[in-house]
Amino acid sequence: MSFLSTKITKFIALPVVALGTTSAFAQVAAPAAGLPPEVTAGITQAGANLALAATSIIIALIAFWGLRKLAQKMGWW
Repeated sequence: MSFLSTKITKFIALPVVALGTTSAFAQVAAPAAGLPPEVTAGITQAGANLALAATSIIIALIAFWGLRKLAQKMGWW
């Protein structure tokens, strides 16, 4: 099998795999409907905290990059 036909086969197979996993996720999520509200709230809060932490890190990296670029232009770096 050539390289191109392998890539095409994988590309065509992706939607089939995605559709197959959707039903698997639905089956896994069904028992989660019976979780206590405290657990669900905790999971939601953890997700929000993770998003906040990731955003903060990205902003810090962009600020560092900007300051470094400024320092390079001014001849300080």
